[in-house]
Amino acid sequence: MKKPFSISLATLPRLPLSPQVSLGVIRGKQHKELTELIARFALCGYFHFIVGGEWLPDQDSLRRSVRRYTTAVNETLDHPILGRPSTCLQLRDQLTMADAQQHPIFILNFLNHFYDPDVDLSLRQRVLKQCCNCLQDLSRSKSVFILVHWVPTEDYERFFPLLASAADEILEVEENSQTEALQYSLL
Repeated sequence: MKKPFSISLATLPRLPLSPQVSLGVIRGKQHKELTELIARFALCGYFHFIVGGEWLPDQDSLRRSVRRYTTAVNETLDHPILGRPSTCLQLRDQLTMADAQQHPIFILNFLNHFYDPDVDLSLRQRVLKQCCNCLQDLSRSKSVFILVHWVPTEDYERFFPLLASAADEILEVEENSQTEALQYSLL
């Protein structure tokens, strides 16, 4: 497996520019930092935003974050092209559809739907392999940035290595200190 290096969400100003798959592993919730990250990505232009889990920043928090950088709040918040798959099969389909446009891709909570015990394990593994192939195909022409939450479960240990094998780089996302987040927001 590739050697991970550490980053902070507050120091990641935009989606990676080069066509590649970047995989970030988050420990803890970091909702405030993720909201800021989504706002900064939106400021840079259009991107596919695929959300695998239930959490999404509330509109008020996202608007406040965007307003710190621009007065064109509504136009900026039109930039994320939101996808909310509810199964691993729908995630695969959304990845396939994202290939039609040249926008970068940001996937939050990628592995969430692969933890569903109601779906046969062999199907989940097969679909994850298909998703990983799709990610590698997408990365030939655009940047793909994935964030997964580390969870101490057997499923995470089973699925993460396969996803990691599709990544060009692996990032350990550190929790920000309040001072660091404040300093970055002043830039």
